[in-house]
Amino acid sequence: MRYTTIPMVPGPVTLHPDVLAALARDYPSGQVDEAFMPLYTHTGVALGALMGTANDVVLMTGEGMLALWGALKSTLRPGDKVLSVGTGVFGDGIGDMAASIGCEVCKVSLPYDETIGATREALAPIEEAIARFRPHMLTAVHCETPSGTLNPLAALGDLRRELGVPLFYVDAVASVGGAPVEADAWGVDLILGGSQKCLAAPPSMSFVGVSPAAWERIEEVGYQGYDALAPFRNVQRQGRCPYTPYWHGIAALAAGAEAILREGMDNVFRRHAEVAAHCRKRIAELGLSLWTAPDAVNSPTVTAVNLPVGISWPRWKQALLERDLAITGSFGPMAGKVFRIGHMGTQAHFDLVDAALDVIAGTLHGMR
Repeated sequence: MRYTTIPMVPGPVTLHPDVLAALARDYPSGQVDEAFMPLYTHTGVALGALMGTANDVVLMTGEGMLALWGALKSTLRPGDKVLSVGTGVFGDGIGDMAASIGCEVCKVSLPYDETIGATREALAPIEEAIARFRPHMLTAVHCETPSGTLNPLAALGDLRRELGVPLFYVDAVASVGGAPVEADAWGVDLILGGSQKCLAAPPSMSFVGVSPAAWERIEEVGYQGYDALAPFRNVQRQGRCPYTPYWHGIAALAAGAEAILREGMDNVFRRHAEVAAHCRKRIAELGLSLWTAPDAVNSPTVTAVNLPVGISWPRWKQALLERDLAITGSFGPMAGKVFRIGHMGTQAHFDLVDAALDVIAGTLHGMR
């Protein structure tokens, strides 16, 4: 099988060397070993630092969607009102997920090339919807990877608290570890993450920061299932997980988080922002344009670019693969129109981005 030498997809990203080392170790086969709880606790604390929360952090075996579904099903009953704020496929998709479990859903859907407003005036449509609909839960996505955008959430969190929405649910899968995430400052009750993006681990683990208010609601709902959060509330007190833990996955999460903390979060965030700006500068120099609107906030972890005029996505993708560059397309209204460069985690480095853009430049020249 042939693999590319320049991997730039927006997740799963190439594994961090420390993550590879953690995966290469052997671990006890059960959770009764005395080393398990310290590992579980340490990993939760490290991830909490990256998510900006002092709340409990639940570690679950399964790709990031496990956390998204589990947090919804653990805190909602059929008939509950959910207001989803969407600026992309995943933001609107959360509303669809809530509807599928019987909730009454109101969507505030913005154009997919825009981002949530950062001022009270810009949030007027959302404020009106909250006042009219009176939801039990407000949902949003921090980084919309299909659109290449990063939603400011501080003002939305303030609005939610002022209007008394009981729970605030945020998907931060593609931003944790690559951009500042301040769950507690934003008033987030359920902050959701995954292992395969900026943490540079395999797509095998998901995690959820859970506020005291969310725990109360979880106990009221009483949902039970593989993706349920309730059984994890007393993990540390009981000294065991509700199902066999994935030692390698937890150790890989810890290694990915520790690598970021060791470099320093501010340094990591600065590196991501600078690499992203460099990527977009070179994109512009090639005469290509971003998918995002001029006033949107671009993500520091992924860049969405309009396809070159007259070149289809299958043809473009194949031409780049033949030159050992792996990128990806997009979904929803961007499908067949946009390609994406993932500069997150281990891929947020100037030399790798330059190598990718050199291939794009040469390919573009050869196809015109």
